[in-house]
This record gives sequence, C-alpha cells and structure tokens, in this order.
Amino acid sequence: MTKLNMNRRTLLKSSAGAAIALAAPAIFTRPAFAADALTIGDTGGPYAEAFRLAFYDPFEAETGIRINNIVLSPDPVPQYQMLVDTSYYLMDVSVMTPEHIDRLNREGDYFEPLNLPNINPADFVGGAITDKFAAVYMFAISLGYRTDTLGENAPKSWADFWNTTAFPGRRSLYRSPITTMEIALLADGVAIDELYPLDIDRAFASLDKIKSEIAVWWTSGAQGTQLLQNGEVDMLNIWNTRAQTAINDGAPAAISWVEGHYNLGGWTIPKGSPKADMARKFIEYTLDPQRQAKYTEILAVSPTHLKGYDFVAEDKRGNLPTAPGHIEKLRPLDNAYWGENLNAVTERFEAWLLS
Repeated sequence: MTKLNMNRRTLLKSSAGAAIALAAPAIFTRPAFAADALTIGDTGGPYAEAFRLAFYDPFEAETGIRINNIVLSPDPVPQYQMLVDTSYYLMDVSVMTPEHIDRLNREGDYFEPLNLPNINPADFVGGAITDKFAAVYMFAISLGYRTDTLGENAPKSWADFWNTTAFPGRRSLYRSPITTMEIALLADGVAIDELYPLDIDRAFASLDKIKSEIAVWWTSGAQGTQLLQNGEVDMLNIWNTRAQTAINDGAPAAISWVEGHYNLGGWTIPKGSPKADMARKFIEYTLDPQRQAKYTEILAVSPTHLKGYDFVAEDKRGNLPTAPGHIEKLRPLDNAYWGENLNAVTERFEAWLLS
C-alpha cells in the first residue's frame, strides 16, 4: 500500500542520470521491497486513487503481493525505453496508451508478451487486448468550461472555442500536438470523420488564429483540473477525468462531448522484467468487469470489458465517455498516426509556440 516518494523523471531524466543510478546503487537503486511485491507505474492523482481502490488493495488482500505505485512523467516513452535498455527495472508494470506502444515498437523490442490464456479479447472493446497491451480504461479529451462565467453562452464545438467574439473568455489548450492538431482542424471546418491523415499546415494556420487568446498552455492533467477549478480560465481542452475531478470538488464547470476523442489506457510489462509472471497475474486480475466498474466510484473513465458498464452505479454512468449521448459524439484517436508522426510534429509545434 505504498506510494514511492520519487518518480522516473527524477531517476531516469537522462542517460547520464541512468549511468549514475547504475554506478551508485546505494543512492539511486529501487527500494528493496520483498520478492512478493510489484511496483506499478501509473499517472497519479485520481487515477492512482481509483486504481488503489479497485485493483491495488484488493489484489494485495487476496494474494499477499504488495502493490507499490510510482507516478509516470507525462510522456513515459523515453524513460520506459531507458528502463529496458539499462535493465533498471524501477517498475514491473506500467500504464501506457496505444500511441506510446506504437512509438516504442518502432524503436525495438520493449515489451514482454502478456500471455493471458484466460482472457478472451472478444469480451473487450476493440483494441483493448493485444499481445503487449491490456487496456483497463477508456478516457476522452473534450471541451471543459466554467458555467459561472459562460452560463448558457457556453461553447459547444471547437469552432465556438475559436470564436472569441461570440464566446469571450480566457482560454487554455494542451501543450502537445496530440488532440490539439485535431481540434484546430475541427475549428477550421474539417469533419471529424475526415481528420486523418492530419493536414498539419492547415492545423497550424488555424492555431495562428487563436494563439494570442491562449492564456495558458497546460502540460499535465493536474494542471488542467486546477485551471478549471480555480477559474483561471473559462474554457479548455481537457481529459474528461480531470474535468470531472474539478466538478466533483464543487467547481461550477461542465463538459461538452461534441467533437471529442477517446483513447485507451492500460498495462504493459517491460521487456526482461524479472517479475513478469507476477505482473501477468496482476494484469489478469484487473480485467474482471466488476473490478473495473469499481474505479468509476472515483474516476470518470469507462471499463474496457464489455460487461463492465453493467456494474457501474447508476449515478456514475452519466459521467463516463461510453454513456449514451456521449460516445456517439466521440471518435477514436489515431494512435498509429501519432506513433509515426509525433516527434516531427512536436518539434514544429514547440518552435511555433516560441515564434
């Protein structure tokens, strides 16, 4: 039941840092947990709290295997790659998205096969179960806004968000090209079913029109929650989970699901992990539909097991991406596109921000 007071950004920030860690184990080594323990890399915040409730503590109680968790950096790919390259297994299981996996697959062999013979992929949403990945939640990125300042005049589309005359207010966008490029094109009139492959030149031209109106470029889910909660901005693109956290804590806020995107998050095992078999046992445990439904008590993400929604409490269902009236408005993020193009587009995006 331990959350480590460290993160991979601190320990594995650079190759030099990794070399120091390996050369000076007395200072930088992973804490000496018992052999019957697993360390999980998750995204912290409400995710860690929800996973503790639904997975970590029940698994500990039933198996005697202690679960410790550490918080991943916003982009876990460089550190995950270094972890495997150096055989420095700071964690035994890590949360990832299909886009992260696609990027790592392009670099080499970074994942243990899951080998889950008791799990039928047909029981889950499409793409949830592969030989390297087991998704346990579905999340969305949508438009969050303050109801106290916008009231009935709230933006309902990305074209509205771009329309600063009809919808005045302070704005924020995610400091990443992922989904920011998509919404820039949606604001410019591209149909949501015709986005990919993205017209990057057109996306930047659209962003040029709104750039001066962006008060904050947020970089983490926690920051997005804070911006919405404290009223620093009136509208932003935000993960629905983080917007719902602000709403649950009393912020006068709401979510527009129109022209949003959804994605999957789930477990991977680093290649060469000495605890791969124990990790598989944990992963299989989390794929039970009732256990997945349990995390919705805290976290507004949808179970990936097709029967999971049946076990979600009635008062929580309306907060989920898969709720009727929500899922019809969402489209899947094209992870393969971003796996191939993220580095190049990010370089251009960061240069554009500084221009």
